[in-house]
Amino acid sequence: MKLNPMERITLLNILPKEGTATTLRIVRDMQIELALTEEEYKDFVDHVQGPNGAMNEIIKPDKLDVKKEIRIGEKAEDIVVTSLRELSEKKQLHISQLALYERFVDKKQSEEDQKDAEIENTKAEEMKKAINLP
Repeated sequence: MKLNPMERITLLNILPKEGTATTLRIVRDMQIELALTEEEYKDFVDHVQGPNGAMNEIIKPDKLDVKKEIRIGEKAEDIVVTSLRELSEKKQLHISQLALYERFVDKKQSEEDQKDAEIENTKAEEMKKAINLP
């Protein structure tokens, strides 16, 4: 699944901090996968001074559309879906999380996800045809 920096950060923030050992191992793996690399951090993050004088980190506007392929396994997806559903049920789902809710819980695919799925299906069909050749 391809995610932009804000989607990755949003997912990092909704992952559970408690659970079974197995769940927490999967969460740890997801954190590593979702986190910005040092190179991405240098390239994507800007430091700006807020109105109160504090320094804040923001994602550079021209980097918001940069997507990275993130591997999310079946159990990891279940963890994300559970977290998003719980936020919604508690009426704590934030507008910034809605697109991820729709993508994971409602299974609405972005255009890019749909194109990637079509490419994968085409590749799978080509492989099937190649295997059936004499």
